[in-house]
Amino acid sequence: MSTPKYLLYIDILGFSNLVDSDWKRVDDLFRVVAGLNAHDHTVFRTIVFSDTIVIYNDTELDSEDHHDYIVMFMCEFAKDLLYRLAGRNISFRAVLVKGPFTHYNIKSTSCFYGQALINAYRSEKELPYTGLFISREISRRDKIFSTRKVNEDFDFVYITQALQQVELLTPLPFPAELFEDLDYPFLVYPELLYWKTMRSDATTHSDERVRQKCANTTMLLEAEYPSLRQVLYDTDFDLSSISPIDWDAVASRFPEDHSYVLGDLED
Repeated sequence: MSTPKYLLYIDILGFSNLVDSDWKRVDDLFRVVAGLNAHDHTVFRTIVFSDTIVIYNDTELDSEDHHDYIVMFMCEFAKDLLYRLAGRNISFRAVLVKGPFTHYNIKSTSCFYGQALINAYRSEKELPYTGLFISREISRRDKIFSTRKVNEDFDFVYITQALQQVELLTPLPFPAELFEDLDYPFLVYPELLYWKTMRSDATTHSDERVRQKCANTTMLLEAEYPSLRQVLYDTDFDLSSISPIDWDAVASRFPEDHSYVLGDLED
């Protein structure tokens, strides 16, 4: 019988169009996926096939804290991907669930199945958003990230923690020296870029279904960060309205340099 696991199911959106239009970007995407922190954490295993990434815990859970720990890192892995995709105009949708899941190898064949995978696959397709969603059954395990209910089964997870911190800064624009001393620039930039892309694609993307997903996601961000919304929309996303730092220097490190990404996660 399959053993219950926490399972993070990530779908890269628009992958078929990417394959049709620009194979070099597909190769770049796979290099990004290969560099994810999840690969280096001994508590988790990662499966990658086509446009899908599956991450699950490969250890037994023997305490309440251990359950919370697993959920925290799953959310961090989704955040890691969001940061690494900054500047690439590639989005994803991910769901975090718990249920039976089995994975083993027969020679060179990777065999995996389970109700958790089926539920994640079906649920992910029904969520008209981008970003990370956590099953409401396990949402209480999230002790780090803000969430918002989107339906009876899932909560949206705000993996944009830097935006949350900037939302609390008053008044804006925040002094450049203090903003840089707090190490905000390279954390907040990919999150601002994510928001800007969602808002733009909500009205300009050629696919009506994509426009709707981006519009829905934009509304979630607006609801969580009302002060930032006003500043950013009033200035058409002029980042100097956040802080008068050298944003061009920050942007120049995306998407090539990943030294800003969450770093090596310890076991």
